[in-house]
Amino acid sequence: MKTGLTVILGVAWSPIIWLFASSLLGSPLSAITGSWMVTQGVILVFAFFATLLLLRLFVRIGSKFHGSNH
Repeated sequence: MKTGLTVILGVAWSPIIWLFASSLLGSPLSAITGSWMVTQGVILVFAFFATLLLLRLFVRIGSKFHGSNH
């Protein structure tokens, strides 16, 4: 996978992962922490790392199909 495509994919999927994490974890974290700002900070960090992990997975899978061996 080309470098530019990885960046575009990360920018496109980051808000989607953030919204998904907010819908699942927002209410419970808000009840635990009592602050919506802290909740969004935790979800933002989670979404960032989830996006990085997914991008690494996509790059690894893409290199298997489009590696130098083919």
